[in-house]
Amino acid sequence: MMESDPNTRRTRISLLDYLQQHGWKIVRDNGRAEVAGLCPLHRERRPSFYVNRRKQVFYCHGCGRGGGLTQLIGWLAAAPPTVGPPAAEQLLERTYEFYQRQLPRSEAGRAYLASRGIRDQAVIERMRIGYAPGACLRGYLGRLGYRRRALLERGLIDERGRDCFFRCLTFPLADAGNLYGRYLGHGLCRHRFLPGSKGGLYGWTQALCFPRVILVEGVFDVAALWQAGFPDAVAALGCHLNNSQIAALCQAGARVTYICFDADRSGRGQRAARGLSIQLRYAGVEARRVELPAGHDPASLFAAGASAADFQRCLERARP
Repeated sequence: MMESDPNTRRTRISLLDYLQQHGWKIVRDNGRAEVAGLCPLHRERRPSFYVNRRKQVFYCHGCGRGGGLTQLIGWLAAAPPTVGPPAAEQLLERTYEFYQRQLPRSEAGRAYLASRGIRDQAVIERMRIGYAPGACLRGYLGRLGYRRRALLERGLIDERGRDCFFRCLTFPLADAGNLYGRYLGHGLCRHRFLPGSKGGLYGWTQALCFPRVILVEGVFDVAALWQAGFPDAVAALGCHLNNSQIAALCQAGARVTYICFDADRSGRGQRAARGLSIQLRYAGVEARRVELPAGHDPASLFAAGASAADFQRCLERARP
């Protein structure tokens, strides 16, 4: 016969068992008495809720509530519980955070950034640059309650469960619900995105505070320019703009748009710059093309030793 007295039931189940039966997930377990996870009593992104398996008590360093099983049941009855399946819209945010935490631990990731001339920690943190070491994203997200199918459908892992951004420096594209990765190896596919649109211009919200826009191709170019003192730089994430990116430039009011695409040997970047300049001028936007030394993009120019004054002279020589 099933026991109906709730007080009797509480004596037959541990605090941890009760939490896990109601969807709570352990995020950190060092094998000792305490385990940690996200608090079931308030919304949070980092685990601050600790359960002591031996003492059968809990305490949340985020909301300050604690006690035993009886107190937990009372707190859950008084407020909407947050345990249960994780929100799908938080999947990418969790991924961004995970990759960002890996960068300080990755010698290869830090070395590649340095080779591209990106050393300013404030810029690295503002762009939320991360690194995907591989073989651990699926396990981390699984411990948060995300199923393999959700990761596969979002494009974060492949059919074998491998991290699709393995050995990539990662740049969150939060407004577009996407992620850009720059592969550190020598494969043909160096640039990676999740399925879906690349979204608008990277850095556009910040650029709206300034009277001009410096339009570049890639996020490394943006990082180099921000680091050099040009906070009005934005990236198209390629040399061909989508409709929303062009619309943003056309609605930018009196801002002058400096198109600073790569001066690659093939001439591809400069051809795209000329076409875009004509398109913007027909739309009433003052557009000027910036010519860099042959073979350079903004990031490589600064990495080769150029100064902010050198780049400013390139802007001053820009022409329609």
